[in-house]
Amino acid sequence: MEHKKYNAINQPVRKKDSMQLLLGKPVYVEDIAPKDALTIKLLRSPHANAIVEEINVSVAKKVPGVVDIYTWEDVPKQRFAIAGQTYPEPSPYDRLILDRHVRFVGDVVAIIAAENEKAALKAMKLIKVNYKILEPVLDFHQAKDNEILVHPEEDWLAQVPVGGDARRNLVASEISGDGDVDAVLADCDEVLEHAYHMRSFNQAMMETFRTYTELDRYGRLHVISSTQIVFHVRRILSRALGIPKSKIRVEKPRIGGGFGAKQTAVSEVYPAFVTLKTGRPAQLIFTREESQIAGSPRHEMEVRVRLGADKDGRIRGLDLYTLSKTGAYGEHGPTTVGLSGHKSIPLYTGGLEAYRFNYDVVYTNTMAAGAYRGYGATQGIFALETAVNELAEKLGIDPTLIREKNMLREGMKMPAYYGETANACALDKCMARCKELFHWDEKYPVRDMGNGKVRAAGVAMAMQGSCISNVDVGSATVKLADDGTFNLIIGAADMGTGCSMIIGLATTVSTDIIGKIPGVSLNDRQKHILNKVIVVLSSLVTYLIATQMGAILSAMQKALSLAIGTSFIVIGGLLCPKFSSRKAGFWTIMASIVSIVAWNMVPALVPVFKNVGFFMLAVCGAVFILISLVDPEKVKQ
Repeated sequence: MEHKKYNAINQPVRKKDSMQLLLGKPVYVEDIAPKDALTIKLLRSPHANAIVEEINVSVAKKVPGVVDIYTWEDVPKQRFAIAGQTYPEPSPYDRLILDRHVRFVGDVVAIIAAENEKAALKAMKLIKVNYKILEPVLDFHQAKDNEILVHPEEDWLAQVPVGGDARRNLVASEISGDGDVDAVLADCDEVLEHAYHMRSFNQAMMETFRTYTELDRYGRLHVISSTQIVFHVRRILSRALGIPKSKIRVEKPRIGGGFGAKQTAVSEVYPAFVTLKTGRPAQLIFTREESQIAGSPRHEMEVRVRLGADKDGRIRGLDLYTLSKTGAYGEHGPTTVGLSGHKSIPLYTGGLEAYRFNYDVVYTNTMAAGAYRGYGATQGIFALETAVNELAEKLGIDPTLIREKNMLREGMKMPAYYGETANACALDKCMARCKELFHWDEKYPVRDMGNGKVRAAGVAMAMQGSCISNVDVGSATVKLADDGTFNLIIGAADMGTGCSMIIGLATTVSTDIIGKIPGVSLNDRQKHILNKVIVVLSSLVTYLIATQMGAILSAMQKALSLAIGTSFIVIGGLLCPKFSSRKAGFWTIMASIVSIVAWNMVPALVPVFKNVGFFMLAVCGAVFILISLVDPEKVKQ
């Protein structure tokens, strides 16, 4: 097989920020923020459910170095959501910057702005708060339709109809399915039913939540934050603070880990509010304890699975119910729960006759949950895969074989995944290859290792799509500058997922592909690329960037070819008045148009003429000769 040689493709590429990290350069928020910023500290509630009846900050304000202290009486009364989601957000608008009603241990009661951390911490101890302590809802099994309401306020708002009802402690609720599940399960030889409980987990990224804010020379709010969602942060701050998005600019430096936690705007609103009130730069850095008690961890879920199959292992019916605990606020609640079913049930599309998936997402007086790697799919997949293994053991069937009999295959329609078709799926090949590499037949189910030790073998499948179907979008712009360089502008930012490497690879790929367009050459300077990094939610950004760049580079090839050809059309038009016959100019232009079409549709022309420009000259020259032969008197020298 002939292998093409490229200058960049299949060659090592250095990660864009590798030298900065290796040499310890300032790349994180705390590194690049000016040192004269106000220090922000947050007084947090010691109660899970309480009303602030009285708060006295007069003594605390007298501490030297304290600039101001803000309470629920000082902030806008506009409710908002802090989930980083496409507008309109499925998550309810249920937050205030500071609320008189505190809903979990760690909810914010007051904002302290001081010249230094020592003064802020001293002032925090001097704030006197009287609480009316209320009974909390802590067990998410008892939250739905409980007489104790986590959000009794009248201005609770759900932008999207996802089945939420604050009067029932519901953030979201839905029932979906295909076929008569109960009838199919009743006809199955074996029915397995089990509940699986997955607790909440904290991401524990190395860099805690942190944000720096200032007013730029135009009076705009400039936000530098360790976040995955700069576009969403701008929109969130706009609503929370009551200022236009055009007055807010958000950027992110290098992120010291996120894993989904920073897909929620946990820290941004507090220093932003202080900067608007004081006109001064402000910075908030969460302690490790704050990140643990008031962060954005994984949703705790309980998944109940009913699985029906025949004795030969064909899975015919599947009934899955997920109860999800969103905590005190609803960010990401309606969307994570959906993946617990939509990313697990389709795995067994092969023989499935009917399925049902329903869920409830409930409020409790605990720390609000959010995004975490897998975004809800991990909980559902763990539950269903465990159930399938239990079913295989009950039927006496190899767990890989029961999966091969029932798994999703390419071309199958997935009723449990919005009716989409699996246009690209190699799950069957993957299972076969993994069995081969693992030596499954020799190692399953258990081996005696000697000395009283055994080693067991197990198997599970998972599915993950890139992007939320028909919701997530991406865009990229490539500009050819007047100095001959190419500028790439793309709304993506690296948080350790490697998308900056993909952008770097896009540079090298464009060097090879564009550089191989006949008649187009790139020198070293032209091989540089300028990228504007903005936002990333998760690993899906790698898919988005690759897709965008592939389309852009393909379009750029055609655009450059057409540009060269079009230039000859213009030349033909300019030359037209120099002919005594308009017909000559007309046929010149027509020849140019035909040449462009032919060049892009007849690949055989490329190796002959090498360059679309040469081909155009040849065609136009032939037209001139033809006209001069037919009517030489009408062609002027």
